[in-house]
Amino acid sequence: MANPLYGQNKFDNLLGDGKYLENKLALYSWNFGHLNMQAAADTTEAKSRSGITLVDGHIAESLGVGDTGAAATTLPSATYGALTVYRHSGQFDGGQNNVISCASGETFKAGSMNFQAEAQEVLHVMTPVYTSEYTPTVAIAGGTIITIAAANNTLTYTGTATNNQTHIGAEWAFFCEKEGVWTVAFRGVELGTGAVNTNLAFSTA
Repeated sequence: MANPLYGQNKFDNLLGDGKYLENKLALYSWNFGHLNMQAAADTTEAKSRSGITLVDGHIAESLGVGDTGAAATTLPSATYGALTVYRHSGQFDGGQNNVISCASGETFKAGSMNFQAEAQEVLHVMTPVYTSEYTPTVAIAGGTIITIAAANNTLTYTGTATNNQTHIGAEWAFFCEKEGVWTVAFRGVELGTGAVNTNLAFSTA
């Protein structure tokens, strides 16, 4: 016989996991005030090219601008309840790519992200985009629907010149709801028309 309290027990378990609950609420309210700041020496422009490794429970303020070489970023181990944030603190519009990679053997959550093009104004902070398990059929406001396959472990996008969503303050958030798998969210900041960055895609390396 099925447990009539299964749903209640599952909810109680979530409430009992303080880290998971705090970080999930932070993600969906886009309020990361409880996180620590990663050391500035580890997020310089030069470091963005040689490789920034994100840290669970921290925000990395990358000064990379993408004009002298591709940026490389590595996620920490995806442990249950982990949350890490990558913030563009440099205007990432130099034409080079940023490649964000999972740790060995780990992946991104399968689904899709519906990136909108709000085209409001320069420095407009956009509405967060979350990973959904379904794939919508219509892009929002002339944006782009990006799919994520179960085996994907790499996120790539170009710091497009003039018009993009990676102006200073744009943030990628990575939250672990299942061991070894990162759920992705993004809040862009518009430059120019706020067009979705070119070459934005998830892939398997």
